[in-house]
Amino acid sequence: MIGLSVVCLLLACALAAVLWLNERQLRAMELLLLARGRGRAGKVRVTFPTPAARALALEMNALIEESDGARREADAERRELQRNLASFSHDVRTPLAGAQGFLQLYALADDAAERDECVAAAAERLGVMRGLVDQLFEFAKVDEGEQMPACEEVDICAVVAEALSSRYPAFAERGWEPVVALPDAAVVVRADGEALARIVGNLLDNCLRHGSGAPRIELRAVGGDTGTVGHSSGSSVEPGAFELIVSNPADRLEALDMPRVFDRFYRGDGARQAGGSGLGLAIAANLARAMHMHLSAQASAGVFEITLSGARIEP
Repeated sequence: MIGLSVVCLLLACALAAVLWLNERQLRAMELLLLARGRGRAGKVRVTFPTPAARALALEMNALIEESDGARREADAERRELQRNLASFSHDVRTPLAGAQGFLQLYALADDAAERDECVAAAAERLGVMRGLVDQLFEFAKVDEGEQMPACEEVDICAVVAEALSSRYPAFAERGWEPVVALPDAAVVVRADGEALARIVGNLLDNCLRHGSGAPRIELRAVGGDTGTVGHSSGSSVEPGAFELIVSNPADRLEALDMPRVFDRFYRGDGARQAGGSGLGLAIAANLARAMHMHLSAQASAGVFEITLSGARIEP
C-alpha cells in the first residue's frame, strides 16, 4: 500500500508539473501577443514541446507573419498616399497662387483692358484648380462604390463619335487629325452610358494632355453579323466581345511604370509638365471594372496604347 501511495504521489507531482509547464507556456504566449500589440516584434517559441503546443505555435506564427505582411503593405500604401496627396496639393496650390497673383495685378492695373486680362488669367487658373478638385471628388465616389453604373444598351460607336466631336477644337488647336476606324454597324454593349462616355473621354483627354501627335481610335468587334473589324489573327478577343483601342505617339515612354498607369495619382516623369491630377486613368479603370469591362495599357516604339475590352450584345 505504501508503494502504491508513493506511485500515486509521484504521478500527481508529474501531472502538476505538466500542468504548470503548460500554464507557463500559455502565459508566455499571452505576454508575447500583448507585446506585439504594443508594437514589439517576435515569434512564438515552444518551451514545453507537446504536439498540441507545437501545432498552436505554428498556427500563431503563421497568423503573425500574415499580420506583419498586411501591416507592411498598409504602411507602404499609407506612405505612397501621403506622397501622392502632397504632390496633388502642390498641383492645386500652383494655379491658386497664379490666380491670386493676377488678382493682385488687377488691383494695380491702370486701364480696363489690363484688368480684363488679369481677370481672364485668374479665371483660367481657378478653372484648372476646380478641375483637379472635381477629379479627386469623382475618384473618391467611384473608388468607394457610390457611383453605381446603370444598366442599358449603349452603342459604343455613338459614344466615341460624340467624345471626338466635343474635343475637335482641342485637336484642331494642335493641328492633329485623329485617325478613326469604326465599324459600319453599331457595336452595342450593356453599360452605363454616362460612365462609358467618361471612360472614352478620359482616354482622349489623356492623349491631348500627354501625347505628342494625333491619336488613332479603333473599335474592333468579333462574331455575329457585324463581322470582324480590324481584327488580327493574334488577338485574344472572343466572339461576342469588343476592343476599343486608343493609341497615340508620346515622348519619354521609357519613364512610365506600365503596371502603375491606372493607379491613383500616378504620373510619369514627364506628365507633371503637362499638368493633370493623375486620376483620369484611375477613374476610367474603376468605372470599367464596375461595368465588368477591362482596361489595359502598353507602350512600344514611341506609341502609348490603351485598350478597353468587354462583352457586347449580339445583334
